[in-house]
Amino acid sequence: MKKVIKAICCILAAVILVGGGYVAGQRAKQSSIVSALPKNILDMPKESNEPSESAEPESKPSEDVPEPKEDVRIINKSNESAVDSTWSTVESSSNTTDNGALTLYTSAQKDGDEFIWDDSQKWVLEVSDGNGGYYTLFDQNVSNGSVYYDVAENDNGTKNINVYVFTGAGTTIKQYTHTETGFSEKSVYESGAVNRVFTTIPSYK
Repeated sequence: MKKVIKAICCILAAVILVGGGYVAGQRAKQSSIVSALPKNILDMPKESNEPSESAEPESKPSEDVPEPKEDVRIINKSNESAVDSTWSTVESSSNTTDNGALTLYTSAQKDGDEFIWDDSQKWVLEVSDGNGGYYTLFDQNVSNGSVYYDVAENDNGTKNINVYVFTGAGTTIKQYTHTETGFSEKSVYESGAVNRVFTTIPSYK
């Protein structure tokens, strides 16, 4: 009986020794793997799905970007007219506004009551204030075309002078408005290059 008990104890002791050796071996194996890894890998921070507090927010386009201003030309008063006695009057100065008399001139000469039109001529629309002051609104050479104008009053009482330039290659419209220092000019319409087929706008004779 004693021999049987002694044999059982030996078997248990062997099992304990074998199990303990296996566990110690596994720990040593893990330790050797960790120690073999590069230091920069061991020191790497754990990944996080949370946004970094130091990260700067993406820049957004400004909502307060000002719109480009209109191209406006200011016309000041002059003590001299832009034309001389060699010019012809197309429309007389009987057309008046609150700021003076309007006169449309052309450099084309007249034969009696008819104009002698060239391929191009100069045109001037001028306001005379009656006190020796002149505002030269339109002053341009026009090829194969004519210049017209009208005066229109807005709902607020402001009067605008509109100048229409019609040529075989296109149409432009400029608008003139009286200001504290003179007149302002802005471009209202430009058709660009076109081939005019026909028009009902009358021609000057």
